[in-house]
Amino acid sequence: MRRKLKCIGFLILAFAFFAATDLAAQTRGNTAPKAPGKAQSQAAGKTPTLKGKTVNINRATAEELVKNVPLITPDLARRIVQYRKDNGDFQTLEELLQVDGFNRDLLRRIKPFLLLEGIGGKDCTC
Repeated sequence: MRRKLKCIGFLILAFAFFAATDLAAQTRGNTAPKAPGKAQSQAAGKTPTLKGKTVNINRATAEELVKNVPLITPDLARRIVQYRKDNGDFQTLEELLQVDGFNRDLLRRIKPFLLLEGIGGKDCTC
């Protein structure tokens, strides 16, 4: 009888250990095994790294924006250029939030691809 109780106790402990391990993995978002070649940040549940080229938001055409800046659609690029024509050069990158279709999350994600040059007129050395 004592031997059976030890066996049952061991099985309960083993089950609890594996259940806790599985729960911890799900909490971290690591339920699937890591695929070879996947970025560590992607496996940790973060957004994948975006690739593109840096553009001057005050000089880029709609086509250059679409081609070089990730997540910019042709429609959004046209709205950015139109806003610039109507209101003049952007003074800050946050001014992009005034463009219809732009939000803080999008700005945060594409900020590394945007330069703000040419403000202050033709005599500015900024």
